[in-house]
Amino acid sequence: MNALEPLLPVLQTLEPLGLPAAALQGWYAYANQKQAARLAKHLEYELRLVHQMLSTRVDHTYLRSDAFQANVVQAVRAAEIAESEDKLRFIACALAGCILSFPPPQLDKFQTMRIIESLSERELRVFVEYFRILDPIDPYQDFIPVDSQVSIAGLSRQEFVAALLGLEQLGLLTKENVSDRDGEWTDTPAHSGQGFAWKLTALARQVATLSRLRGDVL
Repeated sequence: MNALEPLLPVLQTLEPLGLPAAALQGWYAYANQKQAARLAKHLEYELRLVHQMLSTRVDHTYLRSDAFQANVVQAVRAAEIAESEDKLRFIACALAGCILSFPPPQLDKFQTMRIIESLSERELRVFVEYFRILDPIDPYQDFIPVDSQVSIAGLSRQEFVAALLGLEQLGLLTKENVSDRDGEWTDTPAHSGQGFAWKLTALARQVATLSRLRGDVL
């Protein structure tokens, strides 16, 4: 069965924003239709926000392109292996973000959706919580020392570190030598230690932007 069927009524609401009426004809995806139906509920909510608050920022060229279709299919496949409503909500939010235009540097939307699909439940949780640890003004310039004892509630230190390593493999975090940065470490818990530290990457910025993790869109 066509896994896109549960999403078609939701996607049809994009017609006033520039999606051609006949564009959805022939769209098809092999995936779990039950999971796609769960994704559709979250996507309906996210697209309602776009209509209400961001209609002037819609990328009409992208909406009419094959790239949009490819990202919809990719989102459905990502939903197939999602284990929680939080992951489905994250996927839906990112897919809704794909239809918007952003200032330079240009986002690689397909790459970003592929990374989101690959995030495990634990990695997603740590990725979201990681932003709460960092400087809220500019998290991309902040860092957490590799030897820091920072963790998050509900996860052991080993589980937290394992998730950080997974995020590094996905290209969302990088280890940077910051021993000499700004002279000395601060005395805050996140900045105790010396040597290498975890930092967010440009790809992490893309994921956060599409998913509105930092409120960059809404």
